Amino acid sequence: MQKIPIDLARPGMMLAKPVARENGITVMAEGMELSQALIDRLQSMKIERIVVQGHPVDMGGALGGTKFSERLDRLPHLFRVYDNDKWMMMVLNRLQSYFRIKAAAQAAREKALAKAGQSDDEIEAASVNGDAAHPNGDEA
Repeated sequence: MQKIPIDLARPGMMLAKPVARENGITVMAEGMELSQALIDRLQSMKIERIVVQGHPVDMGGALGGTKFSERLDRLPHLFRVYDNDKWMMMVLNRLQSYFRIKAAAQAAREKALAKAGQSDDEIEAASVNGDAAHPNGDEA
């Protein structure tokens, strides 16, 4: 499953999760196939993102497509203007701690998948998406 901006939705995609408005009212059920009319309706309701089945859109590293280690490496650059702000440095430290843990888990998952003999494409898809597949192929 993949969370995508509504602008990237295309007819024929299947919803992996129900779509709800801001007030919590469900407007489309899980499993519905999108048509152009449904996509237009979602856009008119100001729905920004939907979750679709599979991974039909190559996000090119956007919206979570990058590895956690790459995100960790980028944090100092993103916080460079806040060197003298103690609160922002606390936020930076918290984020670095979080991404270190996630990067370690991702590396362990990649190693387990590689050991199980999965292809490089399957390993990359699992590591980028954070899928928790066991080496035997079962879900976690």
